[in-house]
Amino acid sequence: MFKNVMLYRIGPDWPRSAEQWEEALAAEPFAECGASQQKSSGWVPPRGEAHGALVESVDGQWIARFCLETKSVPGDAVRRKAQEVIEQIEKTTGRKPGKKEARDIRDDALISLLPQAFPRRSQITAWIDPQRRWLVLDAGAQGKADELISSLARVAGRGFEVGLLQTAQSPQGAMAAWLADESGDALPHAFNVERECELKGSGDEPAVVKFTRHPLLTDEVRQHIAEGKLPTRLALGWAGRVGFVLTQALQLKKIAFEEGVFDEGSKSGDDDRFDADVALATGELGGLMGDLIEALGGEANSTAVTDQVPAATGVTGAPPAQRAPTAAAADDDGPPF
Repeated sequence: MFKNVMLYRIGPDWPRSAEQWEEALAAEPFAECGASQQKSSGWVPPRGEAHGALVESVDGQWIARFCLETKSVPGDAVRRKAQEVIEQIEKTTGRKPGKKEARDIRDDALISLLPQAFPRRSQITAWIDPQRRWLVLDAGAQGKADELISSLARVAGRGFEVGLLQTAQSPQGAMAAWLADESGDALPHAFNVERECELKGSGDEPAVVKFTRHPLLTDEVRQHIAEGKLPTRLALGWAGRVGFVLTQALQLKKIAFEEGVFDEGSKSGDDDRFDADVALATGELGGLMGDLIEALGGEANSTAVTDQVPAATGVTGAPPAQRAPTAAAADDDGPPF
C-alpha cells in the first residue's frame, strides 16, 4: 500500500499503452552501484521477480517501480585521508598543495573510499491511471520524485509532458477554512478532521504551532487561524477507510488504510495478493483523490500540462549512475506492496 502520494497530471501523447511504457523503461533498467559509483538508479519489476515485467496492468491501472541506490562516505573519513596525502606531499616536496590540487586530492580520497561504503537502496512505486491521466508517485521526498520524473523524461522522449496537478482552491486556503468554520459545514461530507495539524505564521521568523493527538475543531485553533497562522499540514480521514495528512503542496503523507480494507488481499497467494493489493490501493486512493480534488474546487485546468522536468538533472547529460546523490534521495522507503 502507498505511504505517500505526489499527484501529477500527464499529457495525452505518452504513454498510449502499458506496453509502450514497458518498452521505454527497458532503456534504463536498474543496476547496482559499481565499486567507485556513488549512485545508481533505474527500473525494477514491481512484483519483485527477477526478469519480470517492468510494468504491470491491474484492473486497468499501470504499475511500475523505480529503484535508487546510493553509497555515502562520512565527510570526516574523506578529510582525514586527504589530509594524509597533503601532509605527505608537504613532507616530501616542501610545498603546500594549492586549492585546485587539494580539491582533486579530496575527490581521489572519496573515490578510493567508495568501495568500502555500504549501499542504501530505496524504491518508489509509480502508478499511471490512463483514464484520468494521473501519474501517482509513492514518494515522501521531492528529490526522489524528481529522479523518477527525470528518468521518464529521458526514456519517453518526445510526447512526454508532466506537471503537478493544480486545484482551483489552494490546499492551504481550504484547510484554513475547514478549521475556522464553527458550524462544521465547510468540510465536505466524505472527510473528517483528525487530531494532527501544523499552523505557521508569516514573516522572517514565523511562529509555528503543532498539534498532536489534540482536538482541532476548537476555539483555540480558530484563534490561531484568525491571527494569521495558516495550516501547512492537516490530518484527515476519508469515508472511514483511509487516514492521511494533507500538506499545503497537495501531497498526501502518512497514508493509513483502516482495518479490514486489505482483508481480501491478505487471503491470496503471492501473485494474487499483489494484484489484489494494487487493485484495492488504487481503487481506494483513486476515490479519495477524486473527492479531494472536488473538495478543492476541481482542477484549475485539467487539460493544461506544464513541463516540470527537474532542471537540476534535465533530460540529457550524465547517466543516472554518475549523478551525485542528494540527501532526499537517500531516504530508505520500503516497497509499498
